[in-house]
Amino acid sequence: MSTTAPPLDRAPAPDPAPPRAALRVVVALAATALAVVAVVLTVGAWGEAPYRALGVSAPATALRVALPLVRAVVVLAAGLTLGSLVAAVGVLPSRTGARALSADGYAAVRRAGTAAALWALAASVTVPLTVVVGTGGDARVLGTPEAFLASVGALEEPAGFLVAAVAAGVVAVMCRVTFSWRTAVGALVPALLAVVAPVATGHVASVGAGHDIATDAAVLTAVALAAWFGTTVALDRHRARRRPDGEVVARRTRDVARVAAPAAFAGLVVVDLYLVRGGWTTLYGLVAGATLVLVVAAALPLVLPRLPVGWTVTALGLAAVTTGLAASGLPPGLLRPASAQETLLGFDLPGPPTVLGLLGPGRVNVLADVVCVALAGLYVAGVLRLRRRGDTWPPGRTVAWLAGCALAAWTTTSGLGEYAMAMFSVHMGSHMLLSMLVPILLVLGGPVTLALRAVPPAPAGEDGSALDGPRAWLLSLLGSPVSRFLTHPVVALVLFVGSFYALYLSPLYGAALPYHWAHQLMNLHFVVTGYLFFWLVIGVDRAPRTLPHVARLALLLASMPFHAFFGVAIFGADTVIGQRFFGDLALPWVPDLLADQSLGGGLAWAAGEVPLLAVVIALLVQWSRHDDREGTRHDRHADRDGDGELAAYNAMLADLARRRH
Repeated sequence: MSTTAPPLDRAPAPDPAPPRAALRVVVALAATALAVVAVVLTVGAWGEAPYRALGVSAPATALRVALPLVRAVVVLAAGLTLGSLVAAVGVLPSRTGARALSADGYAAVRRAGTAAALWALAASVTVPLTVVVGTGGDARVLGTPEAFLASVGALEEPAGFLVAAVAAGVVAVMCRVTFSWRTAVGALVPALLAVVAPVATGHVASVGAGHDIATDAAVLTAVALAAWFGTTVALDRHRARRRPDGEVVARRTRDVARVAAPAAFAGLVVVDLYLVRGGWTTLYGLVAGATLVLVVAAALPLVLPRLPVGWTVTALGLAAVTTGLAASGLPPGLLRPASAQETLLGFDLPGPPTVLGLLGPGRVNVLADVVCVALAGLYVAGVLRLRRRGDTWPPGRTVAWLAGCALAAWTTTSGLGEYAMAMFSVHMGSHMLLSMLVPILLVLGGPVTLALRAVPPAPAGEDGSALDGPRAWLLSLLGSPVSRFLTHPVVALVLFVGSFYALYLSPLYGAALPYHWAHQLMNLHFVVTGYLFFWLVIGVDRAPRTLPHVARLALLLASMPFHAFFGVAIFGADTVIGQRFFGDLALPWVPDLLADQSLGGGLAWAAGEVPLLAVVIALLVQWSRHDDREGTRHDRHADRDGDGELAAYNAMLADLARRRH
């Protein structure tokens, strides 16, 4: 973390108070008044019917109006925070090579810190409001910590806002104590957590049938809208200050919008398909439809460049209000009867698993599919850029990367991924693929090397000096202390192997089973920790910490007993892991949960050892090729200097012989 302030001659200039500043204030006040009126009218039209449907008494009207308004503040502050951080690290140009923030980037981080403080406050207020409204307006639940915490745990959504409040507070502190570009990137992690947590625990996740797909779509929508809103505000402030490099900022902001706008619209459509359930003529359907219309309106400047930036800011601000209003309402899909499998998984399984059923299509995993398609597309784009430039790229690396992406998508979307959420044995097979085989293929693809070769040079600023760009950002992250820490051999080994024991031999796995977001987090963890480990062992890319081949082999061999012990421990366990969840699911074709768990332990042992043996062979091949290259290099050097090293060595031996005599 750096504490060096930006140079004084590059500090942000004061606002020149452009002529349209007053107009923007009037528009903001009018939009706020319109939002408040819309909330009051909608809450009044809803009445007490949603609460009667849930079997609770209706809270006071003031509480029902306050909740969506405070939610809107949370959404707006979240968007301003996350989007300002995105703008600081990737939109507002710097000439420091992605080390220190530019003056405009520093101003964006300070704006993010202020918004994060408001975000933390609003999320903290939302926690008790959600508890009181969710319990029918009974404020007595706030009287004792025990009753309050019990209500937070039972309703789940207040827990999401509590996580958001803490994470937003962390972001506010980070934004106040740093001028470093890397720390601003680090602040994106808790900011993303704070955006996702309320969505993953909200009513979208409780809708029953389809809640897995709806939750993934809602997460994509929330992140896309937040990044879009905040970067657009950054562009507006950049233009108001009449700062240089306006075209670069505008182009990068449009790039963010071109990705965020379709992602947000598609995500909203998917969410509404499961929440509205065709009831578009209901009041909830009208609110959901209004959100879609506002997102489309916000995207109009992409096709009509003459529209002002404030158009997008206003439209997305109103969309935040309708989002908060919809989250406070009762979606028709929530009242649809759901089976036990739909409640716990989001879908009904077709029956006992078969070989063809496991290998064939299964339940769509929205987040995994989007990430895999994006990674494959970016990789292919990089290879094509090299070819257009006349450079070559080994086809084997391309095949390995695309195979890794395809295998990850298949593992999470096929019948294997579908049954992995309901059966421990299938889950363990999926786990082994995601943590072992997928990372091996990905590290053999060499994505970092490809990115460094394919990314074009950074553009020049209006004064002709070089600006930062993706290449500088990537090099800065690779050289960061965090990267060096994560790629330390001991750390990578502990994360890769130790997480098996920490997850399955503790209550953590059983507690995570009922939640779709926890399954997605486990999938991500498996791939990332596996990638870090195999990057050190057989990775094509140069890691922040490089190891000699003998150390790589020792690291790999050190991990193998731990895999075997883990599989044996699961195989011989006499208690069922996650017994409550699997018992509630009560699959008729799994009468003996302990036998299914033992099968999973056997799979973990067998599926873990075979890939590691293949990695040993691959490492030995790499080692042999490295020695061949070193031998060839030495021979060429000897040819150039007449084998000077050998002559010097012989001279040293001759001198020692003379001294002995």
